[in-house]
Amino acid sequence: MPTVTSDNLQDFINDNLMQKQIAANSQKIRDLDKYKTLTSDNKKLEVNYQPLNFDLLHQKGAFRVTHKGMDETYDPDPKAGFSLVSAYNDAVGTQTRGWKNNPVAYDVVKNMFENNPQNIGPHKYMQIVESAKDLGISPEQIFMLPTK
Repeated sequence: MPTVTSDNLQDFINDNLMQKQIAANSQKIRDLDKYKTLTSDNKKLEVNYQPLNFDLLHQKGAFRVTHKGMDETYDPDPKAGFSLVSAYNDAVGTQTRGWKNNPVAYDVVKNMFENNPQNIGPHKYMQIVESAKDLGISPEQIFMLPTK
């Protein structure tokens, strides 16, 4: 266990809260079969993109914005970019669970979710949507539907 000092206390608290949310949400991701085709290898995946409710989905843990990571690599520099980690990703593997959140990228990702969801890879978009459903979030809350 790392040494907690006054300099890193807030980071320590945030990391512990994040790990608790990941553990709780992982228990709700049960039907893993529906995620089998939601991979970057599936080039036939078609998505009807709709703007996503960044604030609610992020708060409920349907996804996390982390420092940039791919395959076996992870870059701790927040300015190097970001990765989107769905609740499904954290539920099925331990690798992403250790990736730190990257608040530096929240504004960029929020804009992408709300204004340019087509910039999210189809597999990641659907992983986030399906994770949100598994967490009990209704479609009306997942998507930013136009108001009448």
